[in-house]
Amino acid sequence: MPDVEPEALAGALAALDRSELVVYPTDTLYGLGADALDVDAVVRVFEAKQRPRDQPLSVAVADLAMLQRVARIPAAHRGLVERLLPGPVTLILRPDPGMPDELRGGAPGLGVRIPAHPIARELCARFGPVTATSANLHGQASPATIAEARRQLGASVQAYLDAGPLQGKPSTVIDLTGPAPRVVREGALPSSELQPWRATSTSRN
Repeated sequence: MPDVEPEALAGALAALDRSELVVYPTDTLYGLGADALDVDAVVRVFEAKQRPRDQPLSVAVADLAMLQRVARIPAAHRGLVERLLPGPVTLILRPDPGMPDELRGGAPGLGVRIPAHPIARELCARFGPVTATSANLHGQASPATIAEARRQLGASVQAYLDAGPLQGKPSTVIDLTGPAPRVVREGALPSSELQPWRATSTSRN
């Protein structure tokens, strides 16, 4: 898996500091990143993607400690969360009250990821939580290459981090806001792999 040049990563961090947009690799597809705590930056993500505001954006974080700054892990599901992350999974959790409402598009839960990709995690570790929506225009194909992301988003993005072709499947989305895990979207992690964990998830304290 190609690394990005230190100068490219530094440029992406500087763009995030300026509330600008960054395309970065994850363990599934290329993501469109902005400061997830900055309302103006979040709005720019919707505008760049031409995405309706009532469709939520997910958030990427570097580790479980950062995750707990943006969302609440239910005690009953903590074991499941620790098994699934990092990985090709988006978990819907109750957001921390400090997270911008604009991220959720009116939904009660917030999607959160810890991508199993070193560049994504380094970006978050050095900057903080960033948006984790796919780097595409609304309704078009999600990009597995930086060239496809550039074709769709062009100059609306200020920094592109190229790590070569990616896996190409979206993350599996699992809702953990209820008493039992619920698969909302099939993706890179087959829901069949969750079966051994569902029973133990709700029995943990």
